[in-house]
Amino acid sequence: MITVHGLLGRPSDELRADAADADWVVGGRRHLDTIGVPAGQRIVLGGLQAAIEQVRALPESARIVVVASGDPLYFGVVRALRAAGLRPAVVPAVSSIAAAFAAVGLPWDDAAVVSVHGRPLEPAVELARTVGKAAVFTSPEHGIRELAAGLAGLDRWFVLAERLGEPDEQVRVLTAGQAAQAEPRQPNVVLILDRHPDSPDAPWPGSVAGPANPSHHPTSGGQQ
Repeated sequence: MITVHGLLGRPSDELRADAADADWVVGGRRHLDTIGVPAGQRIVLGGLQAAIEQVRALPESARIVVVASGDPLYFGVVRALRAAGLRPAVVPAVSSIAAAFAAVGLPWDDAAVVSVHGRPLEPAVELARTVGKAAVFTSPEHGIRELAAGLAGLDRWFVLAERLGEPDEQVRVLTAGQAAQAEPRQPNVVLILDRHPDSPDAPWPGSVAGPANPSHHPTSGGQQ
């Protein structure tokens, strides 16, 4: 049996108990260290597909816990597990995107979301040019500075939400110039807005915004 737990910040008692009872626990090294998983029960996430192949090779009777950042159903690992023919139980957590919008008090039902985690930067830049409220799952090589450079000359505000849920969490509202010079800490997500978060909201369109191009949606595990 495979159970995927979302994690944003402090591990829940349920996650700790499930991990303690599991034969194997899959996750990033920092998550496994936080939960205190013994070395002999770990599958450390490096490449996602390599970890999934390890999971597929385990006996069907094995009790496996997968620890994923944020909501594992939203730009997360569950999509990749299902694509590999696995059908896990899921215990979700708050998405880092939802947490970032909450940090600045903005509704996000009208936001478009895109991931550049292991994907090209250009679709995210294109999206942020055409919508007033975009959220980006970043990566170390495709982050706020690259987004700001791609949007140079466009009037946008940037929200840099770093290490959400951790004791050293930080959320900064930046101008385009500040965003281009920012030194982000990992992990982080970025909101790109056509107005300051404290400004009046744009009229709600009554539908969920999103990329027009299906290629903007994830085909494997996402981030945070």
